[in-house]
Amino acid sequence: MNMYIDIVGACNLSCPSCPMGNSENTNFKKAMQVEMFKQIVDKASREGVKSVFLFNWTEPLIHPRIDEFVAIINAAGLQSGISSNLNLVKNMEKALLANPSFFRISLSGFYQETYKQGHAGGDIEVVKQNMLKLHEIRQLHGLDTVVEVYYHRYLDNLEEEGLMREFSERLGFRFATGYSVMMPLEKTFAIIEGDASVTATDRETLKRLALPPYEDLVNLVKQFPQQACTLKDDWLVLDCNGNTVLCCTIFNQAEYSVGKYLELPVQELMSRKSTQKNCVDLCSRCAKNGLHIYSTQPNKGPLESHAVNRIIDFQRRTILEMPIDSEKLGRSGEVSAEQFDEVEYLRLNDDVKTAVAIGAFSSGYQHYVLFGRLEGRLGAGFSTMF
Repeated sequence: MNMYIDIVGACNLSCPSCPMGNSENTNFKKAMQVEMFKQIVDKASREGVKSVFLFNWTEPLIHPRIDEFVAIINAAGLQSGISSNLNLVKNMEKALLANPSFFRISLSGFYQETYKQGHAGGDIEVVKQNMLKLHEIRQLHGLDTVVEVYYHRYLDNLEEEGLMREFSERLGFRFATGYSVMMPLEKTFAIIEGDASVTATDRETLKRLALPPYEDLVNLVKQFPQQACTLKDDWLVLDCNGNTVLCCTIFNQAEYSVGKYLELPVQELMSRKSTQKNCVDLCSRCAKNGLHIYSTQPNKGPLESHAVNRIIDFQRRTILEMPIDSEKLGRSGEVSAEQFDEVEYLRLNDDVKTAVAIGAFSSGYQHYVLFGRLEGRLGAGFSTMF
């Protein structure tokens, strides 16, 4: 069993697909006390918890004593983890020097114009500088923390994914990707049920998603076989006041609290998730719409295929709508078939690689000739034509 704890009640960014950016925050906004946290970890280690991650909705590097939190987890013999947007530097070094098992960097672009849409209020150049600092600290002190860069995929940021992958891997960081989904669960409900609380900003964000919770997607996830919800059954989620929350996808933590973690055995807390009326009602509503599948499996099977189809449609529409530079319509400056670097082109353009894999294009070179040369795609090689 894994435990996820918001050790603070705030975030420095206002990302539009996250409740910290798209919902009113009525949760506790204070910082968790270290003394309370130590008691929580002591109890968790006795109750079979294997990992404690210092995040759910908020930014853990805000907490000035984050290094002590990591040290407490490590001393208990548990796996420790941090996830950060890495726009803050103040507590970054001491957090890493505490040697967490896992440090994730969450981002959504390589250039600022793209990045600021998914990580509103952030600066990707600051993030890159902090990534370099993390690399230097890890090298200097011989730390074994696994640093992972997690790239949130949107329809319009795929062509920058290869650049961030290359940048990350050169620093020795692990690189992972996933399609962004609209959270929290309350917001997703509002969208699929046509609630008036869905804002114009929400609708703009939905246009960028490969997996917006529209009717076609909801009909798809409803067809999945009935299955247990791992988010409810396998995860313990705590707010910064030590309350146990039904699920990590819920933002209204006070309404869906099942009790103080330090006051009840874990078996009782987990049982309440399946017996407390408001929790049962919410879970039934979620499962009816297949949203537990939407939350847990956006990068697998039919949902991945659904996302890829939307990406191809988006790319085709974008190409039809984009202004064409008449000078590029000729073959001047084009990389020839003999000079074309198929491997490098696919490596730097993950969306093209996916499109080739599913048969939308016969090769990277076909994409380049039809579209890539007009888009200024990287990785084709060098032209010998003048």
